[in-house]
Amino acid sequence: MTAVNADTITAKTQVLTKTLVNTRRHVRLFNLTAIKKATSAISGLHDSRFRGRGMDYQESRAYQAGDDIRNMDWRVTARTGTAHTKLFQEERERPVYLLVDCNQSMHFATRGQFKSVIAAQIATALGWSAVQQGDRVGVMTFGHGGIDILKATAGKRGMMAVIQQLVKADQAGSEQVPLDLTLKQLRSVLRPGSLVIVISDFLNLGRHCKKHLVQLRKHNDVLAVYVSDPFEHDTPPPALYGVHSDQGNRIINLRNRKIRNRLKQQQQKHQQRLVENIIHAGVPLLPITTDSDWVIQTKQGLNRPQQAMQQWLKDTV
Repeated sequence: MTAVNADTITAKTQVLTKTLVNTRRHVRLFNLTAIKKATSAISGLHDSRFRGRGMDYQESRAYQAGDDIRNMDWRVTARTGTAHTKLFQEERERPVYLLVDCNQSMHFATRGQFKSVIAAQIATALGWSAVQQGDRVGVMTFGHGGIDILKATAGKRGMMAVIQQLVKADQAGSEQVPLDLTLKQLRSVLRPGSLVIVISDFLNLGRHCKKHLVQLRKHNDVLAVYVSDPFEHDTPPPALYGVHSDQGNRIINLRNRKIRNRLKQQQQKHQQRLVENIIHAGVPLLPITTDSDWVIQTKQGLNRPQQAMQQWLKDTV
């Protein structure tokens, strides 16, 4: 094997600092305010008002007709005997949290790059875009031996810390962590008005994933980026298939009818779980596949979220 080939394989199977830093060149392609479109694309399922940046408490005043009762200041109301509501001032910077799946299933591909590599690149590119528009960026990695959170920080220094965390997580242990445990922990530190972007293959959702997503959406905007290999949703023709994973190369014999049927059943079950736990929670789903250009897919998905999600439903469910 030549050095060039070895470097190419490494870049496709490992999360590298240089690769993530280079995603900064795509910063102008992704406008995170487009997630407003993604949220409103499924407004029939849940209230999908775009919240934008977070809000800081400013003062309380007497309740006026038309005020949101969710902002009632019950302590002042009880003390004065007159209904009062809280007033908020918009934050200058909005927290953006990138939840990146590092479970073993992400270290897989039959073509293109590992799902883990693509997920890290998408997370970094969206992080650079958030920094560009003045937001603070944090990252939460899960499945590499635990859950690690890096709180949202502004500027280039914050993004370099995010990149270091993504590289570290890709090289860590093999403990499996379900998404619902990660979401539960995130809810304990998240400020209202944040933007949460979950990047995963969603093969390990956990029992309470939908519940936590519904709770998160009450006060935050949430986007799910679904990274998958074609092998995981398109049943290929009968043949011998070479598969790359973190456990090495292996062959899957799809000439065997039982194996093909079992694979198809697993694919259908997973797609249905995605619909029930992600889409039915009111979270827009942005599909990304390992055999296509993730930059183009992400840009198109953010600009036309409803079309992207509907096409995915039509093709796979």
